[in-house]
Amino acid sequence: MHIKSKMAKNHKIVSLVNAEIYQRNETETKCSTHTTEDLLMYCNSCQFPICRDCITSGSHHNHEMIKIGKAIDNNRNKFSKLIKQSKEKLSKYEKIVKTIEKNSQEFSVSVSQKINEVKTRNNQLKAALDRIELEYIRHLQDTDRENQKSMTELKNRLQKEMADLNQLIQECEGKQGNENIGMVQFVTEVKKRLEKYGSCDLIDAANSKDLFGQLGTKTATTVNSPLPQNRNIPIATSVMNAKIVSTFTSDKTHVVTTGNNQAWLLNSGGRKITLVTSYGKVIKYINTDFGVYDAAVSASGDLFVTVYWGNKVKKLTSHKTFTDIYTAADDYETRGITVTDTGHVLVGFCCYIYSKLVEITTSGEHIRTIQYDTVDNKLLFDSPRFICTNINGDIIVSDNRDKVVAVNKSGTKRFIYDGKERKL
Repeated sequence: MHIKSKMAKNHKIVSLVNAEIYQRNETETKCSTHTTEDLLMYCNSCQFPICRDCITSGSHHNHEMIKIGKAIDNNRNKFSKLIKQSKEKLSKYEKIVKTIEKNSQEFSVSVSQKINEVKTRNNQLKAALDRIELEYIRHLQDTDRENQKSMTELKNRLQKEMADLNQLIQECEGKQGNENIGMVQFVTEVKKRLEKYGSCDLIDAANSKDLFGQLGTKTATTVNSPLPQNRNIPIATSVMNAKIVSTFTSDKTHVVTTGNNQAWLLNSGGRKITLVTSYGKVIKYINTDFGVYDAAVSASGDLFVTVYWGNKVKKLTSHKTFTDIYTAADDYETRGITVTDTGHVLVGFCCYIYSKLVEITTSGEHIRTIQYDTVDNKLLFDSPRFICTNINGDIIVSDNRDKVVAVNKSGTKRFIYDGKERKL
């Protein structure tokens, strides 16, 4: 009925749902400066829609203008492109969001895996520590058994000497009143018998517990750890603190310990080797028909020597004689010798400037030769006089050039030290 009315013939009817949009669109057809005027043209120079009053006011004089309908058509294409670009960006954002969600999920899974790895390594570490504890306790118990055994042997020895001394005292007291010449002879005999009871003078009975030393710890070996970066865990082992048990004098310059409170004494180039106890008591002499340059003892107690002005390595047999186990070329001479932790024998050889180390088994089988630097192919040694190995398996050589040459267990040079100060 409203539409049929003459008064509403120019009215436009819209639904209440579209009323707000219609009102906004109607507002957009009016000029923002001249609010009662419709937008008729579009100024390309200002890129702004204008009305009739805008044109007549002269503010857009000489500006390029087109009809508003054409401007709408032109911008409709641009608007379509903008929509397309917006959709493309939206698609990219959606992909990024999916990537973030995927990475976040994968990271969570990785964290769970790392947590499990940490727990596993923690359990491995606990197991390793338990093994260390057992090894340490076992070592302490073994040390205690060894000490108890040594102390028992020492006590038995002292008790036997005490019994002998008591018997000697009784004999002396029984003959104390004699006035014949036999008394003089007996006094001489007593003096000789007393000389062999010297062990009592080496022990302070009031402080006998010092013989055990004092238990301490040191980093001795390492075990593979489950920790990252292949870190190592030090094993604490029981050691006896250094303590002087006895002192004695000798005309020998070389001391080679056997590991059972005994040592071989010799002079470089000498022909006699002496086996003594840690108190200096001579056990035996071995005379050789050759000069001995250096000696070494294996863990099983075998004695190996190098020949002075010779090219042979010899081993002491059970018959107390030396037998050849390795012979180098005639132009080589033997020098220092040592036994490694692996039970092999390292021997130094020199030949003018062509010195080398040779590793052999205890039976004399050749294992390898260490002679040249693997980096610059230069000779490592010049008459390796004395040799030893450290806890890492490195081989340390006292060289004739007044230098110390160190190579690792594979024979690669670590350093050469000549006594000069190094600047860091």
